[in-house]
Amino acid sequence: MSDYTSGNINFTGLGSGTDFQSLIDGLIKLERVHINRLETWKSSWSDKVEKFQELNTALLGLQTSLKSMDTLDEFMSKTVTTSDSGTLTATASAEALVSSHAIEIGQLATNDIHVTDSGVSSLTESIFSSTGEFTFTYGSETVTLSNISAGTSLQGFVNLINSHVDSRSKIRATTINDGTNYHLQIYGLDLGADNQVTIDNTVGMVFNRNDFDETQDALNSQIKVDGYPPAPGDWIERDTNTIGDVIDGITLNLKNTNAAGQTTAIGVVTDKEGMKENVQKFVDQNNEIRQMIKDLTSVTTSSDSAKGSILTGNYGVELLVGQRMKDIIASKGVGFSWYEQLPNGDYTGDRYSALSQLGILTNADSGGANMGLLELDTDELNKALDADPMAVAMLFSANYEGSSDSPDVQYLSHINGTTKAGDYNVQYEISGGQLVSATINGQTAAVDAANWQITGAGGTDAAGMAIRVENHTDGVYGNSNSDASDAINIFLKLGKTGEMVEALDDMTGDDGPLKILQDNYDSIMKNIDKKIASEEDRIALKKRMLTQKYSRLDALLGNYQGKSAQLTASVTQLMKA
Repeated sequence: MSDYTSGNINFTGLGSGTDFQSLIDGLIKLERVHINRLETWKSSWSDKVEKFQELNTALLGLQTSLKSMDTLDEFMSKTVTTSDSGTLTATASAEALVSSHAIEIGQLATNDIHVTDSGVSSLTESIFSSTGEFTFTYGSETVTLSNISAGTSLQGFVNLINSHVDSRSKIRATTINDGTNYHLQIYGLDLGADNQVTIDNTVGMVFNRNDFDETQDALNSQIKVDGYPPAPGDWIERDTNTIGDVIDGITLNLKNTNAAGQTTAIGVVTDKEGMKENVQKFVDQNNEIRQMIKDLTSVTTSSDSAKGSILTGNYGVELLVGQRMKDIIASKGVGFSWYEQLPNGDYTGDRYSALSQLGILTNADSGGANMGLLELDTDELNKALDADPMAVAMLFSANYEGSSDSPDVQYLSHINGTTKAGDYNVQYEISGGQLVSATINGQTAAVDAANWQITGAGGTDAAGMAIRVENHTDGVYGNSNSDASDAINIFLKLGKTGEMVEALDDMTGDDGPLKILQDNYDSIMKNIDKKIASEEDRIALKKRMLTQKYSRLDALLGNYQGKSAQLTASVTQLMKA
């Protein structure tokens, strides 16, 4: 028999015994070429979605890391040393000045404690011989616990005081075992001289009011800071042993008293090494994202061709993510102003307003392995930290820090999530001794004449930002030209970590570019699935038709083969005759 070849189909031996199934399979395989192309196409979109998800995960990781240092206290740590940690320890926030202080502790704050001078032999022994009452005064409030059941035990009464809605937020009860008897102890919950406990009356109880002895008096803590107040009997007093409102940025933790006239020294220093670690972390983690985007969008060129990476030319990755991150790194800080020397020799603006001033630059070595990555000049960073560590910290981690460049107005507050960081030009008018109108960045602002307050109007970037007018003399103040000498500017600063965190929030959110692109690609893949399903239906139909067709052919060939055998047998018979 002859051999026939048609494309990728081969079959041998037409007639009985022909392998029609192989023939059909070959034909169907050819028909599936288009499906194979569709599946390859879908796979390429799926790979891109996978890369989007990897990039999104990396961006969220960067955001989490940056959030750990997007406030001054997180970025700029201050450490406090103490000459006697058994007497005094302290903590400092970023606002604390580098300084040292001598603290004299004359007295610790205490709470009031009362204990019965007599006792009972067991906790389960009844201390109420009849239905009773217990009346006490805490501070200025008198409380009576009534209808205490006759037969209530010492432990039962303790439980009653500690759980009763009228007493549990004021006093606590417990017992003291002297080895023979259990004594009832009542103490006030708060420290300080104003939180005295008085047992006013008992009814039906084995202990009367005179049985309670005051074993500890409620007292305020007493300290002197750097010799103030100078008079021997004068002290700074607080109703706590944790004092955070005496020295700016420093919280004192009193543990013991000093001998008369003696002091405990504390010193506050800036943790520059910790700040440098944060800066390096900022650079390294930004570079991880930059390198990832480089790899995803790179183009490999040779002498006669250029080959792109999986996301080369993707505007979402290259522009909406990569370029936006680069712009944040390269631009002036939001709400920051350039540092300029005035004719009189003074300076205005922020000492550091761009990361380049701290030695953070982008590698511009065209074709180099590190091209486009950030580099940190540690010498420049050290110089900046030595000159003004707070200015360095502000550029990285100012968290909506407001300020005014004019004594005529004072920044008061803003609304988180509503007011945007930035520069705001303020103008206002005083007429007849009253604040009558105001604008912020040329847009009409709300005026509270009674409180001399201006508030940014809703729908503007300044929405919710409140400032107070300090100059009440009739006149028009401010200048629409922010650079004019009489201009009034409010600065609401957002550091680079915070700016990056907000940008990453946009990039990775449901309305962000990566999610939108992923949704688009998912739609493309769904349409491909529909085309594949349609092709599968078409091919299944064709397979059924081919099977029926070759079944008929097989039957016909079988019939002819039978007749051929019959003729051959007849001829053979005639030849023998």
